[in-house]
Amino acid sequence: MNKYIFPYSESVVLTLIKEIEYITSRTKNINNSLKTCQNKILSSRLKLELNKLNKNRIKILNISENMFKRNVNELSIELLLEITKRSISLQQI
Repeated sequence: MNKYIFPYSESVVLTLIKEIEYITSRTKNINNSLKTCQNKILSSRLKLELNKLNKNRIKILNISENMFKRNVNELSIELLLEITKRSISLQQI
């Protein structure tokens, strides 16, 4: 039996990583669509979705930073934090 108990479940970290990867992928798709979109209503809806994705990204960043502050030595949390920070550079409006 393993005596070392992780304060955070690895599945929580993995779920957040998957979510940030989805957000990153969707953000890229929206940005590509906005470049060619000529319909103002559709552009508006895409921008709203982009804003929503950005809010979720910021929430995940806050969660990962808090987790990192509590468990500096956990590599999985470091990975989550790094992926989340890198994804922020994709946001465009």
